[in-house]
Amino acid sequence: MYHIIGTSGHVDHGKTALIEALTGINADRLPEEKRRGMTIDLGFAHFFDDEGIPVGVIDVPGHERFIRNMVSGAWSLSVAVLVIAGNEGWMQQSEDHARVLEAMGIPHIVCAITKIDLVDTDVLDLAKEMAREELTRIFNKDIPIIGVSSITGEGIETLKATILSLLKQDARSERHESGYLHIDRVFTVKGSGTVVTGSLSGGPISQGDELTILPSGITTRIRGIQSYHTEVEMAMPTSRVALSLQGVKTGSVSRGCIAAIDPNEFQVEREFIIQYEVMEDRKIRNHMEVELATGTGHYIGKIHFLRTEGYARLVLDEAIAVSWLDICLFIQRGGYHILGKGRFIWSGETGKHFRNKFAQIVASYPIGDCIEDESALRLLLNGWLSNTTSRQKRDLKRFLAKEDISYRIINEVIILENSLQEEADRLRQMASRPGGVTRAEFMQGKIVPEEVDAYLIERALVTYQVTEREQVYLTADQLGGDYELSKLGKKIMKQLENTRDRGVQLKEITDEGARGELRNLIRIEKVVPLEGDIYFTRERFDEITDSILKGRKAGDVFSIPEAKDRTGLSRRYIIPLLNKMEEKHMVKRDGDSRVVL
Repeated sequence: MYHIIGTSGHVDHGKTALIEALTGINADRLPEEKRRGMTIDLGFAHFFDDEGIPVGVIDVPGHERFIRNMVSGAWSLSVAVLVIAGNEGWMQQSEDHARVLEAMGIPHIVCAITKIDLVDTDVLDLAKEMAREELTRIFNKDIPIIGVSSITGEGIETLKATILSLLKQDARSERHESGYLHIDRVFTVKGSGTVVTGSLSGGPISQGDELTILPSGITTRIRGIQSYHTEVEMAMPTSRVALSLQGVKTGSVSRGCIAAIDPNEFQVEREFIIQYEVMEDRKIRNHMEVELATGTGHYIGKIHFLRTEGYARLVLDEAIAVSWLDICLFIQRGGYHILGKGRFIWSGETGKHFRNKFAQIVASYPIGDCIEDESALRLLLNGWLSNTTSRQKRDLKRFLAKEDISYRIINEVIILENSLQEEADRLRQMASRPGGVTRAEFMQGKIVPEEVDAYLIERALVTYQVTEREQVYLTADQLGGDYELSKLGKKIMKQLENTRDRGVQLKEITDEGARGELRNLIRIEKVVPLEGDIYFTRERFDEITDSILKGRKAGDVFSIPEAKDRTGLSRRYIIPLLNKMEEKHMVKRDGDSRVVL
C-alpha cells in the first residue's frame, strides 16, 4: 500500500535536514530556498519501506508567511511529523502547524525533537516534556516523541521505524472510487508539454486515461506518468505523481485545480453549506470575509451563520470543485492565523426556506454523530431518494432504523412517510379549490419523483375522498349541489340558465376571469363546453341529450335533421352538441348519421 508523509513545524527547526537524513534527498528545489536556507514552497522526496514500496515525503514551509503553502501540502498525508528543535522548544508555528494537522484530520502524528546533538540531557527532557503537554492539549491523545539528529544520524532509524509502523495501522477510508489529484505544481517540460504534479488518491490512473480538470471542465489525456523519478504506465494511490497532459496549456490549469478520472464525484459551485468549528482563542464573525484553504487551493469568500450553531453558508468569489465532507480551513484575510476548520456538507445555491430546514435537520441529526452518509442527509432534506447504491441502501436502512424514522420503498425509491403525507395533503388541498386540479397542475409543485406518482394519487383517491373526473381531481363536496360558487360563478350560471337552448359563447361573457371561472364550472360538472367556445349548463345538456336518445336503443341510427327536430336547435349548435355526445361515447358517427351506443 502506498502512502505519503510530511513534515511541519516552526521555521528553521530542521525539517528539510531531517527529510534529507530520512531519504538522502534535499527537498529544497528552488534557488531562492537554497540561498535563504529556508523552505518557501512545497518540497518532495521519498524513501522505501521494508517491502521496497516508496513512501512519499512532503516538506512544507515553516515560516508563518508561507502557512498557505503548508496547508496545501498537508491534505494527502497519512503521517505528519511535527518537528521541534531541541534547542528552542515549542514555538508559535509549532502551535499553528499542530492545529492545522489536527483540523485536517491527519490519521497519525509523530513528534521529532531535532538537533539533539546541540543540547544536553536536561534541555532535551524539558523540550520533550513541553511538547508532550502541548500535543496532548491539541490532539487529546498521546503522540510518539522521538529525539533525532540529522547531523549524527541518532534516532533517524527509530523515527523511520515508527513512521512505517503507523503506516501499517493507517485506516483512513477513501470516499472516492476513481483516481484524482489536487494539483500543487504546473510547469512545462520540453518534449512533454504541460506537466502537473500532485498526490494521487482515490484509485489508480494509467497512461492514456482521460482526465477532467476542475473547476474549468477541460478534458485531456495522460501522455505520460512519472512517480518518484520513475516512468510508469500506471500509478497507485496514495503516491506522488507527475502527469504529462495532452493538449492543455499551462495558463488553463493552476495550483488548486483537481484532475479527476470521474468529474461526477465532485461538485463545482461557489456557494456551500459547511460544518465549522472556530479555533481556540480565535474568532469568526457572522458575514465575515475569510480566506478559505481546501485541497491545494486558496479562495476568498464570506461566511454566513445558519440558525444551528456550527453550520454556515459559505459564498466564494469563484467556483471551486469539492466533494462531501472535504476539509477546509479558514485563514485570517490578509494575515496568517488559522481561524477555524470546516467540512463541506452541501453544494449549490440555497434559499432561506431550504437553509432553515437544513438547520432544523442537522440540529436533530448532527453530521458525523448521526448522519454519516450524504445520502441520509439528502433523504431527510428532499423526503425521498432514488438511484442509491447497494451500500447507500444498507446505510440508509441502518440510519432510519436507528433513528426510528418511518419510511417505505416504492419502485426502488426510498421515501419518508411524512413526505408522502405532505404530498397527499397538498393534493387534497388543491383538489378542494374551485375547479380542482389536473394531474399536470399538481405535478408542477410535487416533491416526489415520477416513480411515486401513481402510488401517491391512488392513495389519495382511496384514502382522502378525492375523485377523478376526466383527469381532474376534485373533492366530493364540489360535485354536490350544495357547493358554494364564487360571485362570478353564480353570475355565469345565471346567464347560462337564462339562455337555455342556445347556450352562451365565451365572447358574450365580458367579466374579467370568465375563462378561468368557466374552467372551474366545467370541472365541477356544472357546465359542459362545446366546440366554438359554446357552453351549456350540465342540466340543460342532459335534457337535450335525453330528448335525442329518448326511445332509442343501442344500434339505432338517427340523422342530424331528426336531432334538430327533437331539440329545436339550429345546425350551429346541434353539430357541436353531437360531437360532444360522441366524445362522451354516447353516440358514434356513421357518415352524416349517428349510431346510439
